[in-house]
Order: sequence, then C-alpha cells, then structure tokens
Amino acid sequence: MAAQYSNKQFFRKTPNTYLSQYFAAKNVLADLNLADFKETDVEPIQLALNTLPDSEVASIEAEFQDISALACEGGIAALVDEAAFFNDKPFIESIADIDGFHAKAIWAFLHKPQYWRGASRFLHADNVSASYWKKRHDLPHVSPLVETENIEALAESISEYFHTKEGRGKNCIVEPYRRNDKEYFFAYPEDFAQSAIEWVGGSLKNQAHHPAFEIIFVYSESEGSLDIYAPRNTKAIEDLQAMFAKHILNLGTLSKGKIDKRVYELAPVVEQDFKFQIEPTSGIARVLVARLRVTLKNDNKKRIIVEADAYKNENAVYDLLAELKLPPYFVTQVTIKVIFEPIGNAKAKTKSVNITYPNSCALNHDGNDLKIRQMLAQSGLEPKALEK
Repeated sequence: MAAQYSNKQFFRKTPNTYLSQYFAAKNVLADLNLADFKETDVEPIQLALNTLPDSEVASIEAEFQDISALACEGGIAALVDEAAFFNDKPFIESIADIDGFHAKAIWAFLHKPQYWRGASRFLHADNVSASYWKKRHDLPHVSPLVETENIEALAESISEYFHTKEGRGKNCIVEPYRRNDKEYFFAYPEDFAQSAIEWVGGSLKNQAHHPAFEIIFVYSESEGSLDIYAPRNTKAIEDLQAMFAKHILNLGTLSKGKIDKRVYELAPVVEQDFKFQIEPTSGIARVLVARLRVTLKNDNKKRIIVEADAYKNENAVYDLLAELKLPPYFVTQVTIKVIFEPIGNAKAKTKSVNITYPNSCALNHDGNDLKIRQMLAQSGLEPKALEK
C-alpha cells in the first residue's frame, strides 16, 4: 500500500534544485530562493505555497501527488519503458544519471510530460494483484489493429454494452499503449453519478460528478493471450473478450472462454538434485524454499505444511521433510523467497511468492516479477498445458 502523501514529505524527498525548476516552469514563487535553504528546510516552502490562490495550490498539489506516485522503482521503470517505445535513448540515459526516485520523477515530469500518462497507466497495471486478471491463452497469433477507428469501435462497443445492460457507460474512451511486446488498452466507461462533499471557494458544498470505472486489456501476439482486468465486472469478461476479438483482432467469432488448464510442475522441487536456475544478469542472488504444502496420495483431504527457517539453512525445509518420513504425497504449494542483489547502498530486496497447484501464482509480468517468472521457467516449474 502506498504511503499517505504529504507536502512536507514530498519537499524533503525532492532536491531543492528540482523544486526550483518546477516553480519556475509554473511561473510561481519567483522570490523563493531555494538555493539558500537546506534540503530539510521544508517549512518555508510550505509557507510560500500557502500564499498562492487556492485554485493554484490545488493544481500544484495534484501534480506533486502525481509525481510522488511515480517516484519509485516501478514508476521509473514504467517511464523508461514508455521512452523506449519512442526510441528515446537520451531520455533513458539522462534519467539513469539522476540520483533519487523523486528527482528522477520530477525531472521527467518537467522535461518529458508526454511520457507521463502512459507510464502512470503502466505502473497502475503493474500494481494490480495477479488474482484480479482473467486470462485466456487460446487466441490466434494475429497482429492487433490499433488505428483510430478500431479503438473508437471498441470504446463504442463497451459503452453500448454497459449502457444497455446496466444504465451506465454512456460515454467511454479507450487509450492504447505498447509496452515491450504487449499491447495495453485502458478503457474508461462512465459510471453512475456520485456526489461528494468538497471545498469550493472557501465553502463546503455537495458536488455531483460522473466518475469513470476502469477496464484494462493486455494482449500478447507472441503468446496468443489476452488478460482482462475488470474489477466488480467479472460476469462481463467473456463479452469483453468477444468485443476485443472483434474490433482489435478482427475475428468474426470467438469460442467460449476456456479455463486455463496449464499447471505448475511442483514435484521437481523436492527432488534431491533440484536447483533453481538463475541467470547471472537477472539480479537474483538466491532463491530459498521456505515452505511446502503437501497432500497425501492415499487421502487427498489431508494436507501437511512443512515450514522452516531457510535463511539460516537453505536446506531446512528439506531436512524437516526427511525427518517427518511422510507417506507418499503430492506437492500442492511451494513458498519461495527470492533475494535480489543489492543496488548501491540500498538494502537487498526480498519477495515471497506462493506457487500453488494447479496454476496459481501472484506474480505480474513486469519488473522483478517478470524476472522471477523467467527464473521459474528456466527451472522447469512454469505452467505447462496438460497432456490430452
């Protein structure tokens, strides 16, 4: 969960030189000489900001929160991915030379605002829990149609669907983005009207507004796969798949959505000679098995959890499993701890991942999660289709 935003925390984390550039670009607070302040002197900045008109303060604070949201490893990676789409190597080199996530983010906001929208969308998609995505793998490997008429047709189809069925969705826009070898489509249909108490010109008023709800499509031509994120609209998934296939893939018909029958190969994890295959360039230092869940073959209603401190002894779980001398079993869940190599003086990052039979794994497809997926595939654990 993201930390709660505050102006003062933002000022402390953002170097004064970049704050000065921001205020100069906004043509405000020209008399505020931040070069005279220490990086921790945030009170004068807040006092100066308070002298501006309320509408101007609201606009600045909204932009500061946008910058703060992307001031993280994932946010900078998303900005780099968007720049890579435009083959902007100078941007990628320049942002790499800047120290600190807040400095990188505000510099990008000022110098390449055209990358901001796409990067924000990517970061949001990256932060969606894997359990919310609904995937199918049986699509033909065809190039997506991303011309204006195709995007507008998809938007109109989504709008008509929700407006007819539920009375919302009167308006809808779809924004397409390409990231590496995947196509992202962010759809924003109009939701039911809502009201909220807001401060307007010094008065507290009940303001009506029309928010949007969100649907995300992620298509991979190489995989023939389509992921859809449609929270609280899961009953519409098959219809959304059909709309996407019709307008973006130019498919006249689409078979009924199939259940993902691929399975993780967990049995090798407990074999005596098993080792995780780690590419030297992946940034992964170690992978530890911290926990196993096994189901007894002679009674599949009986499950046993085997857990031990793998930090002190990498074989702790295996040693305990051997001591228990269990009857024949299936491995139905493996918990691994992936330890990444530290970058600079930063503390090494660690991620715990549960891999559950048949095909559950709460990993996304970008950043460190993608590196873990690749490591699982190289180790022979990645889901495979069941033999007929």
